[in-house]
Amino acid sequence: MLVARSVGESIDLKGAQEALKRYTFLNRDHPVVIQYLDHQYVVLTKFGVVVFWNVSDNDRKNIISDIAPHVRAKNPIEAYKEEMSAVQQDGTDRVTSEGVYLAKIDVSRVKIVSYAIAQSVALERYEFDVEKQLSELETVITNLKNTGKSLLREKDLLKQVGRTLAVKQTAISHLALFDKPDEVWESPELESLYLYLSSEFDIKDRFSVLDQKIYFLSENSRMLMEFMAEKKNAFLETVIIVLILIEMIPLAIDLTRYLIQ
Repeated sequence: MLVARSVGESIDLKGAQEALKRYTFLNRDHPVVIQYLDHQYVVLTKFGVVVFWNVSDNDRKNIISDIAPHVRAKNPIEAYKEEMSAVQQDGTDRVTSEGVYLAKIDVSRVKIVSYAIAQSVALERYEFDVEKQLSELETVITNLKNTGKSLLREKDLLKQVGRTLAVKQTAISHLALFDKPDEVWESPELESLYLYLSSEFDIKDRFSVLDQKIYFLSENSRMLMEFMAEKKNAFLETVIIVLILIEMIPLAIDLTRYLIQ
């Protein structure tokens, strides 16, 4: 049984490998594959997902605890999780809704399968973050539409824009990792396996939808920034007009006195 967990925004693989150096590493490039026990593997990805092969729940928690100092922006222990059955059988690799069936379980296949399910889990995390920001933005936009006001103080509005831009920055910086793993370019057999898995998890379609939502967030963040700039400019214009009027008061008084005389 495979269990994929998003432990945070990203993992420092060098630090995590040092924390788990007591185990056997089957490779040290991305994603990192660790031989935990016989027929048990732990796979680490840069984008914050750890994939466990046949590892007990208690052991999973211990490993996550070991690498915790090297995880950025940690998630709750049970957030963003997927499970999938992996079975070795004679014949060719194939993927169904019930799981993945492998002609053999070797390092390359462990990497490919883990990479695909890890992408799916990471996408789930970004989908949640983006939906949350879209919901918050929708409230601000509705207020602007109905009242012409954001109903937020400028400080709160800036925080809203900051959160939106942070989600965009994080997603864009890590979505670049959602390409095919290097191994698929060297083996048509492994490429087929990855494509089957990618299709099963709807990686391409979900990525496309997420990309569109990130663009929407970006455009609306720009709109809010322009709104705040116009609001500030209007305030400054009002201040200038008031100052001019104040400057004109003595002149008006002098002119009044002159006319009276």
